[in-house]
Amino acid sequence: MSLEQFSLQGKVALVIGAGTPIGRAAALALAEAGAEVAVATMLPSKQEEAIVTACVAAIQSLNRKSFARTIDVTKEDDVAALVQQTVTDLSCLDILINALDLPFAKPLSAVSLAEWQRVLAVNLTGVYLTCRAVSMPMLAQQAGRIINIVSVLGERGMANGSAYCAAQAGVLNLTRALSLEWARNGITVNAIGAGWTEGMGMIADEQIKQQLTRYIPNRRLAQPDEISDAVVYLASDGTGFITGQVIWIEGGVLSRL
Repeated sequence: MSLEQFSLQGKVALVIGAGTPIGRAAALALAEAGAEVAVATMLPSKQEEAIVTACVAAIQSLNRKSFARTIDVTKEDDVAALVQQTVTDLSCLDILINALDLPFAKPLSAVSLAEWQRVLAVNLTGVYLTCRAVSMPMLAQQAGRIINIVSVLGERGMANGSAYCAAQAGVLNLTRALSLEWARNGITVNAIGAGWTEGMGMIADEQIKQQLTRYIPNRRLAQPDEISDAVVYLASDGTGFITGQVIWIEGGVLSRL
């Protein structure tokens, strides 16, 4: 086995949701592996814009090309313009990372229709829009890697998390369906199922963090870099026969009763 097949030298990646801890770690890991990396927000916000701008500086310090764009992932025109800029500015598009994560927790009886639609629009419809947009250049070149970051709650339910759980489960099956649709076109579509990870907005409260730590068999949260290592693996040429799969990095949560 040659380790060269896991190098991303000469590849172009797009990370959407680079303002999240996992998204930022993924963007930097891809650049360290040799890729040129474009980054984008999930939603327009000062906080996300600051993170993706800093991310570009870190990528460029590795002598990789990069740019940042502020988008709303629920808007078709924003997504299309981002993909077009990536192809134009960086010459092609080989890898898409969807690191979309809009957390939401509320009893179903108190969830308004607008809230339900918003959670699904960002976490699920955003993935549909980005996958559809990148399929055009990837189908044209008959090659590509799509990696969707999903929550462990896409596989396991949580009280007061119906909207979020439904959206994450939708991403899992969308991943599987697209892997079949594009299998003969050289495009792999996989997911990384992330457990509760350090820096996630949902666990900013210290009491919640302690409760989760006690619940996780490993007795700790994941580090973003532990997720991004798997991103680089799935993005490489060495994984061309892996598609429609979910790599779970969740500290044993799915194995417990």
